[in-house]
Amino acid sequence: MKHIISAFILLFLLSGCLKNEVVLDYSGIQPVVLVPNSNWPPRGFGAGPLTDSVKGTTLLNLYAKVSYVNALNKNVQVKFAPDNALIAAYNTQWGTDYKLLPDSCYTVSSLDLTIPAETKQAFLPITLIPSKINPQYDYILAYSITQADGLTVASNFKSMLFTLKGQ
Repeated sequence: MKHIISAFILLFLLSGCLKNEVVLDYSGIQPVVLVPNSNWPPRGFGAGPLTDSVKGTTLLNLYAKVSYVNALNKNVQVKFAPDNALIAAYNTQWGTDYKLLPDSCYTVSSLDLTIPAETKQAFLPITLIPSKINPQYDYILAYSITQADGLTVASNFKSMLFTLKGQ
């Protein structure tokens, strides 16, 4: 038993002699455009279906962000597009029957977004029209970044789903 304890003490004392300095080099990293609050595909342990409610909700914000150490010194044009394939994937994954929210139930001025120079993030407002939404159904909107001014789009953070549960 003394030999085992002595071995552990010796190992502990010798491991303290290591002095490595880690130097991080980020010089080759390029900016990436992403949806910072992306919720599709689901990530992490215990990820479950989304739970939003249309009651009282009148505004949804669709965000885009340049993920880089500093804000860029130029405007970044980001294009979003509806991604209805995600709706089918969501319904299949969670065994739900969300329907695409009809165009008459919301307004969005454009799916083109400009992240201004010297800023990292911007959003597109999507205005809901609750009086036109049938509360008997659960609805969903799905958007993905399709283009970002020639910058890389993060493949795992490019989509956003908005679920709207009826009452």
